[in-house]
Amino acid sequence: MSLLARPHYRVEVFDERDAPVAVVRERTGPGLQRPLRHTGFSGWTAFDLDVVGPHGQSIMHISKGFGRRPHVRVTTPQGQLIGTIKTHGAWQQSLHDANGQQLCFFGDVARIQTGARAKRNGSRVRRDVVQINPAVTEPVRSLATACAVAFDVVRGTGTSHTSSGGVDWPV
Repeated sequence: MSLLARPHYRVEVFDERDAPVAVVRERTGPGLQRPLRHTGFSGWTAFDLDVVGPHGQSIMHISKGFGRRPHVRVTTPQGQLIGTIKTHGAWQQSLHDANGQQLCFFGDVARIQTGARAKRNGSRVRRDVVQINPAVTEPVRSLATACAVAFDVVRGTGTSHTSSGGVDWPV
């Protein structure tokens, strides 16, 4: 089902062997923003995402306020700030620590290939393949992971396109 038909954000993350790694889903529905989620302004709406592991444990929270390019906050499940992600263009995101210090750009530590088509559980899905440099340490690893699994939110696209939101992770 396309994200156009459902104005909430949900992405399933798999490793290269097709084993589930995580699910990214909204903690609450879009509420009054629902009509905007069906338009080209979907990326302007606020998002409050929960990244959950395959056994239901919360891994991190990702939140973005309303507006064209607000910072995306990444926190632990307990609410401690890991850092922020700032978008400078559709394909240029900077990763910042909890104090606001820029650490690097997403493209410096990771590669993402978006838009490939695949079949999963009998449905056509968009497959985005992400590779994060294995030498990357915290907090950059968590920020790069958050940027990748919520890429449509981070880059300001939101739910206003026809993808199904699958992300495959090379191990």
